Amino acid sequence: MTDKILHLCRQSLAHGDRVVMAVSGGADSMCLAHALHRVAGDCGAKIFVVHVNHQLRGEEADGDARFVCAWAREHNIPRLVLRVNVQRQGGQSLENVARKQRYNALIQACQHFSATKVMTAHHADDQVETFLLNLLRGSGGRGLQGIPKERLLTAGIRLIRPLLPVTRKEIEEYCRQARISWRTDATNDSLSYQRNRIRLELLPLLRDFNPGIDGVLLNTIDILQGEQALLNALAAQATAKIKTHSPLPFAPQALSARGLSQLPPALQSRVILAMLPENAGAKHVEAVLSLLEKQTGTSIALPGGRQAYRLHDGIALGGPPSDKRIPDTRIPIPGTKVLGNLVITVALSEIPDNMSFWLPEATEHISVSSRRPGDYFYPQGGGKKLKDYMIDRKIPRWLRNHYPVFRCGDDIFWVAGLARDQRFAQPGPGKKQVYINLTSGGDRDEQAND
Repeated sequence: MTDKILHLCRQSLAHGDRVVMAVSGGADSMCLAHALHRVAGDCGAKIFVVHVNHQLRGEEADGDARFVCAWAREHNIPRLVLRVNVQRQGGQSLENVARKQRYNALIQACQHFSATKVMTAHHADDQVETFLLNLLRGSGGRGLQGIPKERLLTAGIRLIRPLLPVTRKEIEEYCRQARISWRTDATNDSLSYQRNRIRLELLPLLRDFNPGIDGVLLNTIDILQGEQALLNALAAQATAKIKTHSPLPFAPQALSARGLSQLPPALQSRVILAMLPENAGAKHVEAVLSLLEKQTGTSIALPGGRQAYRLHDGIALGGPPSDKRIPDTRIPIPGTKVLGNLVITVALSEIPDNMSFWLPEATEHISVSSRRPGDYFYPQGGGKKLKDYMIDRKIPRWLRNHYPVFRCGDDIFWVAGLARDQRFAQPGPGKKQVYINLTSGGDRDEQAND
């Protein structure tokens, strides 16, 4: 058993790593800390002990912090205790808030120690409990994958869970063999927490039906993770094909309504789910998809203060709408400007996901703003007031000022997300081709991370 745990920890380290270990004082985290301490030197890695005090258990929590610091001091490991203030927010459970605060604290610890890895002591029993917890909540495929072995916390910090293949029984056996003491959290026996009820009531009952149920569920999770990886790849391909320009600075992610409606239902759900906040579930996916049948301007609320909006030809996701009009903004050719969460790039050579226009050769800059009184342009079908065009397409009044209107001089050449002026859609004498890309600030950061 000792060799198995040491091997898993050794596999998680690389030469030169600087690793923050999340150590609560329980058997699992003390096992992880002890094992990493044993192998870090041989791997050329530097480790740091970090204890997060949630300040929910008074003196008992302070005792945990003292215990962890004493162990780290004894083994000459740099240590840090961080306190977080856990309070319920927006209907979220205390456990969920504590989890978010804990990971934020671990990110701070990485910055303090210049570390690029965080390791936690989640194990196989946690995996089984999480699967059942998400199943009872009605999670879709994302929740039933269980706990991932690795994921990014930030662009430069990776979270790793070396002990996921190890059971709680194996961890406690390791601690006994190595004569490692640990602290016991009294709240682990409280039935007021659903996870505890699953561990103390549901799992013993399931084991009566099948003594090997833990192994069955772990195998199921492995299968689901493989299938989800395939579905994620298919969803990414589908998203790339139906992703479109959003005209809304506060909701820069958008999908073509026609493209989304033509996808198989399972792929529709997967595409939407990938764009939603982490704590979104099946009911939120269904709500977003229901927008396909709604009028332009219809919106729905999503977790984390986000919203989804039905556009004329798509569905956009982002934050709540702003009361402000889009300010008059000049953009040089070539050049880039940021409006809210919308990044506008103008280029003279082709760029990804662009819309192209033929502007007068002498044009050195374009401008973008909200619509103006008397705006007139020439979409397909002939000249029309922009106000009338929007009314004809049943765009509600509150949404009309949020469409970016692109101008060359005084002439409109594009109402982003709505229509282009046909006078600027074709090449001709004295014209040059200009490419425009609209992305969200978040999209740009994700590309940089990749």
